[in-house]
Amino acid sequence: MNVTLVGMPGAGKTYIGKKLAPRLSLEFVDVDSLLEQAFGKPVRSILNELGDERYMEAEADMLINGTSGRSEILIAPGGSFLYRTDTLQHVRDMSTVVYLMAPLAVIEERLKQIPEHPIIGLGGRTLRELYDERHPRYAACSDLIIDTSGRSAEEVLESVAGVIAAA
Repeated sequence: MNVTLVGMPGAGKTYIGKKLAPRLSLEFVDVDSLLEQAFGKPVRSILNELGDERYMEAEADMLINGTSGRSEILIAPGGSFLYRTDTLQHVRDMSTVVYLMAPLAVIEERLKQIPEHPIIGLGGRTLRELYDERHPRYAACSDLIIDTSGRSAEEVLESVAGVIAAA
């Protein structure tokens, strides 16, 4: 069994993923961490160096190469994986996709706490515009949607673990 947590930057993919993986007896695979290991620098620096398009290519390669042929993993991809057909199809083919749907206000507050977090596709747009663009795409590609509104991390963990166990 493989699980992929998707959602906006700041939705909790990494935080929830790190705690959820051991509960489900899965290995946690964070694509941002794989990129940092491969490039030897933080993801913000990688994005600044490569730009959006080349960063998405590197991220896609890392996602596909880092997870192909593997099982018993929980994946936290970058939020922009859904812009590429190959990565989207790869994730859908090899895992149960869970959308951690967080309200924009929560995303904004969390991103203030981690200002170094890269956001692909933001450019001259507002976070609201990016959120409005991505939300339906995350929902469409997901097998399960977990609404995190007003829920503690533990409640989200229990909810995700419960639906995965029942699937």
